[in-house]
Amino acid sequence: MPPEAAYCEAPPPLSILNAAITPFASRAHAIRCISARVLGGGRAFCVAINAAKLYYARRRAEMAWALASADYWLCDGVGAVMAARLLRGVRIRRCTDGFLEELMSETRRNEWKVFLLGATPESNQGAADALRRQYPGLQVVGRRDGYFEDSRNVVRTVNESRAQVLVVGMGSPRQEVWVAQHLDRLEPQCIVTVGGALDVLSGRVKRAPRIFRRTGTEFLYRLLAEPGKKRWSRHLEACAAGIDILKECARVRWLGHQEANETDRRDMPR
Repeated sequence: MPPEAAYCEAPPPLSILNAAITPFASRAHAIRCISARVLGGGRAFCVAINAAKLYYARRRAEMAWALASADYWLCDGVGAVMAARLLRGVRIRRCTDGFLEELMSETRRNEWKVFLLGATPESNQGAADALRRQYPGLQVVGRRDGYFEDSRNVVRTVNESRAQVLVVGMGSPRQEVWVAQHLDRLEPQCIVTVGGALDVLSGRVKRAPRIFRRTGTEFLYRLLAEPGKKRWSRHLEACAAGIDILKECARVRWLGHQEANETDRRDMPR
């Protein structure tokens, strides 16, 4: 198998609590795998996995179901990195910082069409304008804010646009559950959920400084920059997910210790 072909193959996902993480070697590796799948006629539903998603997946059945519907699970944040390290003994890299921008570059290169779904009308329009400026020639063929009640009409609008790439930014867990509920009717081959990325692209929300993005601690920056009940709630959810990870790690190690003791007792001379 040529090296470039192997590089386009996604590694098997790691099972983490009630979710999964695809241990891509890098952001570029993730983009290559997604692009190869779409070019090959397949579908790529991509979600980012962070501490909040792990929290929701363990406590909300619909979120666990929605995440299970995805094809790729992108490591996003220090919580996901810690979970993979402690529970699976695997060091993985975050691949979400700059992911949307690199995906848009790949979209332009392949002459795919893109539809933006989510955020407020102002942020949605601003994100579309920003992407057109940043990637001249990018075909943003449709957009719709995230405030709607008639999902059937939205699905029809997305499909009529003939977009190959659908970017969904409606916040978690709503965005993942919505996509999973309509996945069999959505025609775009590449669907990515991006949380508040459209707000950031539009300039209505300031992007976290590089140090926070590189360390996967954007949530701390948001907590400091936008203190409020919602942000504190998300922070507490991330903390709860961290406790879940530590408890599961302790459970797994205790079971391993018990199995080792049982083996030692069986091997003792009688």
